[in-house]
Amino acid sequence: MNLSLLKLHFKTIILLFVVFFSLMFYTFSLGELKQTSLIDWFDVLGEGSINLMIMIWIFFTMISRPKGKVTHLLITGLATMQLSMMLDFLDEFIHYPQTSAWISTIESLPAPIGMIMMTIALYYWHQEQTTLNTHLIKKERFYREHSLTDFITGLYSIEYMKNQINREINLNKYASNFSVIMLDVCNFDAFNRQFSDLQGNKLLREFANLILMNIRDTDLACRFAADRFIILLPDTNQKSADEIAQQIQQSVSHLAYKPGQSSQAVYHQFLACIYQHQQGDNYTDLISKLNQNMLQTKLTKIKKLAA
Repeated sequence: MNLSLLKLHFKTIILLFVVFFSLMFYTFSLGELKQTSLIDWFDVLGEGSINLMIMIWIFFTMISRPKGKVTHLLITGLATMQLSMMLDFLDEFIHYPQTSAWISTIESLPAPIGMIMMTIALYYWHQEQTTLNTHLIKKERFYREHSLTDFITGLYSIEYMKNQINREINLNKYASNFSVIMLDVCNFDAFNRQFSDLQGNKLLREFANLILMNIRDTDLACRFAADRFIILLPDTNQKSADEIAQQIQQSVSHLAYKPGQSSQAVYHQFLACIYQHQQGDNYTDLISKLNQNMLQTKLTKIKKLAA
């Protein structure tokens, strides 16, 4: 439960406490407490439950919405309704003299006023929600129809990358004019286990931003798998692709990522392998060779660490 919005309503909360405690003090000063034998406890239970529910509704309104016209009308309407409910509830414990009988007469008046305010608030809320739903429908349709991006990193999806690689293959049937880089995050599973998947997703977004800063406008980056990225480099030989991969690796190695509230930075490294398209390669061949190269790169690193 996110209570961050509650801070925005601090003054309203104080005002509500002042109003309702003042009301209780005033009503008790007007009358006398009833004898226990005269109290209808079934009415106390029913009316007390209504008061409790309205307070819960006010609380959830405050933690669900920022300050504004609709929120103000909702809270004021509910509080006005509760004014009637509280006066009715206090009647079960207080006997008013004839001179103060007027309070029992007017106790039902605030309720319809509060209901009118609530109705107006719900009308504005409906308009607000209709606008939001229109935007959500447009977004959902865009992502369903195109599936262009990865939700976590914001990079292009693997399906889009597949289409673009196939396009490059068709354009370069008789030449080897493009290269592909595969990047793998070292020890990403261990990071997730230690700091949580949420921090892992944030870290992937940081990696994605660094990759975008280190590639050219003509290049295309996507998230290939959980902790792997692929970069398509049109009109690029393996030597140039190797330079770009090294620049990305250096950039990532200097990223001082601080999980949560920790002041201690965690540093990461990328393993990189490059493959230049060869005549006759299709998409499956190209990805298979990239994966084989990455496996060999990992084995080489393990042997170096063991030596």
